[in-house]
Amino acid sequence: MGEDLRTDAALWLEATSGTEASFGVVYDRYRVRILRRAYAQVLDVADAEDIVAIVFLEAWRRRKDVRFVDGSLLPWLLVVTTNVTLNSQRAMRRHRRLLASIPTAEPAVDPSREIDDRLDVQLMSARLRDALRRLTPAERRVVELCLVEGLPLADAAAALDAPLGSVKSRLSRARRKLQAELGDSPWPADRPAAPTSAPVAQAADDLEVIG
Repeated sequence: MGEDLRTDAALWLEATSGTEASFGVVYDRYRVRILRRAYAQVLDVADAEDIVAIVFLEAWRRRKDVRFVDGSLLPWLLVVTTNVTLNSQRAMRRHRRLLASIPTAEPAVDPSREIDDRLDVQLMSARLRDALRRLTPAERRVVELCLVEGLPLADAAAALDAPLGSVKSRLSRARRKLQAELGDSPWPADRPAAPTSAPVAQAADDLEVIG
């Protein structure tokens, strides 16, 4: 079967009018992009799959409120993905704090951690994730849309339903914070995109929300 050339808006209208197959087309069109964005944040295929499911459930729950940017639903879905991820990470932090309050035995040393710590790429990845977590949620949404996904400022503003000037100022603040955190380390978006890892690609093939 050839590619479905119907617009996102047309498919969404059909879906909300009772044509379930049209929602499936939208899902198939964007599930891999959402999975990759989620995996980049949580670094766990199962958690990323859970986020994908929540994103599309939330999209359906808020089906009358979705926003299209130049006819595309993707920017709005990316905003939802970031919000779902932030909520998931907050829940995980609460869970970790709870576990930390329980006395445990002295953990054994994991030799693989010593090896990993010597790999500059992994160190940079960890530093970047930590730097992103220290941004405000509003700044992080703009960074992920503009710097990670490469959306134009105007499209990001439309997806966020925010004034263009506000998006510009948030991005400027975020850049300064990231520069202060990362120094002269290159921003990953300035490098050639790495191929999708095998587990992510496989999960994306197998796959069947908070804006």
